[in-house]
Amino acid sequence: MSSESKVIKHLENKYDEKFKVEDVDKASALFPSLSGKDKIFAYPEGKPEQLFVAGESQNKEGEIYDTYILAKWGEELEETMEQEVKKQIPDVSDFKIYLRIADSKYDESMMDTSIYDYLKNINKEVDVVLVAAIKTSGQPDIKPYNEGLYNLYQKLKSLNTDFYTLSVGFVEDSLNSDEYIRTSNGNNTPWSNLKGVYGAVVVNDSFQISKPEGMNEYYEVYEE
Repeated sequence: MSSESKVIKHLENKYDEKFKVEDVDKASALFPSLSGKDKIFAYPEGKPEQLFVAGESQNKEGEIYDTYILAKWGEELEETMEQEVKKQIPDVSDFKIYLRIADSKYDESMMDTSIYDYLKNINKEVDVVLVAAIKTSGQPDIKPYNEGLYNLYQKLKSLNTDFYTLSVGFVEDSLNSDEYIRTSNGNNTPWSNLKGVYGAVVVNDSFQISKPEGMNEYYEVYEE
């Protein structure tokens, strides 16, 4: 049985659901100790927005890990924060919220646990990442967006997690950024690597931003 089939069978037995494989990240045959083992990008049938990573553990033989619960928690945050995101940046074309949490800090027994309950009662060692795209016909004037971006930054902070990141790209009108946003929790591709991106604001918990005007200095220009 291939590694991909083994992982999918495990997921379907574990969650009693059907899953689709979107992509496979093959381990390096030359440097297996550095790249680890194969991992897959999958989602439950009919729900491609719940993309997650799964694979065989590099450190524990025979153990299979997955981030399906994180995908579900991210979607819960998206649903509860959608109105606020669109209020603060009305020009947003698409957005996604995803989580980074150590494997040892969650398991399948928490499948029905709300992310808000988890953060309040179980674990705050969480990185919450909000990625959004704003379409524009040219290099944008950031000033009109300062207040909305700042308010979203503060909204992430109010979740009281140890880590949080706001990543907003300003993209050409013609650029279809939907797939980039949907797969942002697995593609590890910065805005600067995409064509058709004028620039981006990327700020995290380590930044000291005390007023909306402070967002200006964190706008990085990629294309004129």
